[in-house]
Amino acid sequence: MSESKKLPGGTILLGTVLIGAGALVLLANLNVFSFRFNLGDWWPLILIVLGVVHILDSRNLFDFSGLFLILLGGIFLAAELDVIRWGDVWRWWPAVLILLGVSILFRGKPAMLPGSVRNSTPCGEASLNVNNILAGSDRRVTSREFKGGDISNILGGVEIDLLEAKLAPGDWLLTVSSVLGGVDIRLPRDWRLEVQPTTMLGGVDDHTRQNPDAVGGKLIIKASALLGGVEIKN
Repeated sequence: MSESKKLPGGTILLGTVLIGAGALVLLANLNVFSFRFNLGDWWPLILIVLGVVHILDSRNLFDFSGLFLILLGGIFLAAELDVIRWGDVWRWWPAVLILLGVSILFRGKPAMLPGSVRNSTPCGEASLNVNNILAGSDRRVTSREFKGGDISNILGGVEIDLLEAKLAPGDWLLTVSSVLGGVDIRLPRDWRLEVQPTTMLGGVDDHTRQNPDAVGGKLIIKASALLGGVEIKN
């Protein structure tokens, strides 16, 4: 019997919220109990939940895409509840710059998943740490013990070439976040690979052709795109 696949924390949260909301509305419609809930006032909660889900799935508390959705939902919710006026919403745009700065300064470091072989701290080209804003970035990695990393792209383009790299033993995480831009990643065909996409008005395209007999380490790519795109290919 095959082992069941563990769902990401963000997926579990989103499913739980949907089940809870659906159950409450259903019970109200069946007159089991009544409560006052105007969906027209609380719709920004959808943005906040999506932001939390995005952060959980990316495993990065300071992920810009998730924080942006939470900020946007919070401002819209305050306007809907008359805490602030809709005409004053535009005054909050500098908060986006603050979130961007926080996400740059406190981005998570490369993470190894549970069950992996923990070696010495990655250094040099053994791990990726790319923060690209309003520019283009081209990286060619030739490390013989690649250990994942983190790629953040905002309003720009990133190209990552891993064709000459070798994956270290164990399961390694590569988080990729693209906002209003594109990220292209090229991987060897003999790597064990798992792609976990999260998209918000964007796209994550996996064009890889994998060798079913591949052995050794495994790379898990958590890719998210907000009004942007991530392309993974051999």
